[in-house]
Amino acid sequence: MLSIVDDLSGFGPLRMCAHAPSADALGVPDTADTSDTSDTPDDPDALTGLRVLLVADVLCRIVELRGRTVLIGWTCPPVASADATGIRPADAHGTVEEITEALGGPPAVHFTSRTYEAAGGLSLHVGEATTAGGADLDGLALRLLLLGHPHHEPVHVSAEALDAAGEKLANWRKAVATWADEPSKAMPTAFVERARTALEDGLDTPAVLRLLGDLEAAVDVPGGAKFETFAHLDRVLGLELVRDVGRSHSTEVYR
Repeated sequence: MLSIVDDLSGFGPLRMCAHAPSADALGVPDTADTSDTSDTPDDPDALTGLRVLLVADVLCRIVELRGRTVLIGWTCPPVASADATGIRPADAHGTVEEITEALGGPPAVHFTSRTYEAAGGLSLHVGEATTAGGADLDGLALRLLLLGHPHHEPVHVSAEALDAAGEKLANWRKAVATWADEPSKAMPTAFVERARTALEDGLDTPAVLRLLGDLEAAVDVPGGAKFETFAHLDRVLGLELVRDVGRSHSTEVYR
């Protein structure tokens, strides 16, 4: 099991490399062009490749939240659907050798859905992701759905599951916007510690999402504390949970 603290501690930038097969083939509309409703092509590597980039993005966010700079390279060209899925752009593209030169040193972590022998580095396996062709994919709903599964296990993205993820995302944004109107309160320490442990010991994003669901339903936690916690953990999850803050929203209060 990957441990951020034990295996990736050190000084200077942490260099990573994502090996994403055919990730640029996925039909996720770019957020800058909402009129694009292109369908997902029948490329079995497309969604898996995007998932590889997503797992790398999550680990980047975790490490950066601890105050360490991260540099990442992709052994694939720039991916159009990555931006819509909330994935940070790569700092370099090319072969591992070219990425090593561009980043100023060899990657310490490699992300791959296939067998890869990382010379002097850690290889993190990402499970295959598949979907039926012809579905319109909302980038951040897809991100939530994928984060809801252990990164090393296979996952199939159905239209029904994607719709459920989109609905959950909308409800959480609505709740966060409501909590933002309440006085700010400190995040519950024990809760945040459990979430941090889940992320740092194994990139356990499903556990963090379950914790957020429990926090949403907790009647003894003030709305202001829920807002701060959701906003803090979204720095890793990357779901734009605070996007609707300040916009007109329902008067229903989430407690």
